[in-house]
Amino acid sequence: MSTIDPAIVTMCKRLIAIPSVTGEGTQEIVEFCARELLAPYGIEGRRIASSKEGPEQVNLLAFIAGRNREATPLVLNTHLDTVPPGDPALWTECGGKPFEASIKGDRIYGLGTADTKLDFVAKAAALAQCGVPGRDVWLIGTFGEEHGLVGAKELAASGMLPRNAITMVGEPSHLQVITAHKGLMAYELAIEFIPTRIADEIEVRKTFHVGKAAHSSTPALGENAITKAMATISSKPSLQVVSIDGGDAVNKVPARCEVVVAAESAAMLGAIHGEVIGRATHVIPAQAISVVRQFIQALNHFAQSAGPAEPDYAAPTLTSNLGMINTRDNRIVIQFELRPPPSLALDVVRGGVNAIVHDLADGALNLKVKLTEKRANPGFRSSSGSEAVVLGMAALADANLPMENGVKAGCTEAGIYAAIGLQPIVFGPGPSTGVIHAPNEYNLLSEVEAAVRFYRALLQ
Repeated sequence: MSTIDPAIVTMCKRLIAIPSVTGEGTQEIVEFCARELLAPYGIEGRRIASSKEGPEQVNLLAFIAGRNREATPLVLNTHLDTVPPGDPALWTECGGKPFEASIKGDRIYGLGTADTKLDFVAKAAALAQCGVPGRDVWLIGTFGEEHGLVGAKELAASGMLPRNAITMVGEPSHLQVITAHKGLMAYELAIEFIPTRIADEIEVRKTFHVGKAAHSSTPALGENAITKAMATISSKPSLQVVSIDGGDAVNKVPARCEVVVAAESAAMLGAIHGEVIGRATHVIPAQAISVVRQFIQALNHFAQSAGPAEPDYAAPTLTSNLGMINTRDNRIVIQFELRPPPSLALDVVRGGVNAIVHDLADGALNLKVKLTEKRANPGFRSSSGSEAVVLGMAALADANLPMENGVKAGCTEAGIYAAIGLQPIVFGPGPSTGVIHAPNEYNLLSEVEAAVRFYRALLQ
């Protein structure tokens, strides 16, 4: 059983109850953290609204002067936003309410439990318990990590952070010190077409519930409903497809994809489990469907062949995820991403994707194909002798935790901070593989308590 302070558990529940979905903002949760977690201990939390995304997107920054002002400063960073919850009905451990934490044994369930609200609680609790820290500390709660690390990027560009600081980036790591992670590149591919006119026909919605959600950094742990749906409909070129809609975030393996087809051709799909929803006069040309299928195949081939062998990462080291697809304004719009290992340059990935799209566009004379790079975030790798790694491993020992390090498939804010001269490692309570960005996300209360001890050891 966990020996965690009940007051900390209460704070964990209250943070989960505050929605901070990445597109909706962090203003409310930042206000709560400043007022309830910091102010009672004499720590002033500075609210910094985004210069680009508006007042709802807010970074939290607190400075605590240490006893030894000459020691290398310490940055404690955690993002406060979450991905969307998806279908509430899939959150069975929370009774269909992802914002209401549920505790069963050592597990605490709810959106943001692992990724990464409870890590911020652990850091704030450690600061409250230690009093004056041994070195200067910057405590940070960022917005927008889940849509491009934008909060961390704004802080990095502001010049507010101390150069060369030891930086602990909060992400679930099962209490391992993470010394490397992959980069991330996100794209939008738009395929514009001239709709094919048909007779007025009844539409039927066909929903593919064959997917399984997972974090996009570990796509093999999920089942991509979009790729399955496209494989089915592209194998039937005479099928009359009216619209396609799948996925709810580019960094999630999509668990659902809905395809609306003309009733006359619906029999090609076998048993129909959807409902009649209206009438249509136009369908997507078969050539556009074919191009999407070709793109999926080419992207998968590129990911499986482009990544070099790299220590600690299993093949293929470059992974891809088709996260969202929808049709609007006579276009099929695809959101996808790739995760290169630290040694694979972003420009190499960029060149490979551009070549795939160029070849498709050349062969699609009746279509307009446009690729847009939405973001490109670097990976990082710390040397085993860096001050951050040495201090992190020492803190594991002081907290009586296994002295384990490793690497992470996901992309975090550590790459942003490494690029401006900070010394990052990644650490946090709870599992990530198969848990985050999926229904019934959970953390372990015993690991939250252990994280408090780890951060307290860092602060001494």
